[in-house]
Amino acid sequence: MLDRWELFAQILYESSFFENLSVPKGENREIAANLLSDNLPKKKVKLTDLHKRESFDEAWLLLGQADIQKIFYRTTASRERFNSVYQDANLDEFYKGIWEPIARLFDKNRTEARTVESILYSLFNEQDKPLIIIDLRIKDETGIFWNDTIQALVIKRLLEGIRLSAEHAYAEKQNLNTLVLMDEAHRLAPAENPDNDTMKQVRNIFIDSVRTTRKYGVGWMFISQTLSSLHREIAQQLRIYFFGFGLSMGTEFQALRNLVGGRSKALDLYQLFRDPQSSFDIGSREYSFMTIGPVSPLSFAGTPLFLSAFTKPDEFLNVNEISLE
Repeated sequence: MLDRWELFAQILYESSFFENLSVPKGENREIAANLLSDNLPKKKVKLTDLHKRESFDEAWLLLGQADIQKIFYRTTASRERFNSVYQDANLDEFYKGIWEPIARLFDKNRTEARTVESILYSLFNEQDKPLIIIDLRIKDETGIFWNDTIQALVIKRLLEGIRLSAEHAYAEKQNLNTLVLMDEAHRLAPAENPDNDTMKQVRNIFIDSVRTTRKYGVGWMFISQTLSSLHREIAQQLRIYFFGFGLSMGTEFQALRNLVGGRSKALDLYQLFRDPQSSFDIGSREYSFMTIGPVSPLSFAGTPLFLSAFTKPDEFLNVNEISLE
């Protein structure tokens, strides 16, 4: 669950709530959304109670006040147009169709709902480091307002929380010893400028984090099916690389060449990698990797290391003489 009033304002801005009240996207809508997030707490409305009808009614009354309307609509004609739509609006449709799906994001009574703050606390303060997996997919039947922009806002909140916690721990001379793994990294930190402002902010946080949080004991692992579409600054800041099959042609191979440093013999060997999907069955598949960085015993010379990964956990355990008993 989400836990910040500013997030509520941003999500309300992105929703159709103000659009249905004739307030288009822009400065006026942003001001109106911020007015609600600023004034609802003054009316004793709790963020976790936004989904209740009385909270919606309080917000609706605020929008009907002349002094509030004058802040986000300065001209009389604009306020008259807004009031005309406001007076004719179907409150039940606004509440059930728009307000409640947004407010449920902040409802602490939702099944298995946890605040971002509690997730970060358990990650950084518990003695035994937990493994936390955050699945940002939302099933349609949940009745919650969700789209790519909301997903980006949630990711942004998490990243800001991680960075703030890391800075605080560093000031206390603590090392967080935490790894943040990001799948489909090219979607969140693309090489091209995103059209969405929120996605731009997410990408900028990633770029800044890989530069600054290493000294805090926070590491970053980015998993991507492509290399050329991942932001160059992030790719260059990483210390260890594992390259699997699939980067041997076109712009992907050129991006690989730039990172490896143009070593022709290593790249020739990489191009000999076999597609795992070409095997006759799952058991005979071979997953080959080229790696560069400190993980390689030849890293002092900058020479890539080649390896094939085990396909079954039991094989790995047996070869390394590891017992789970």
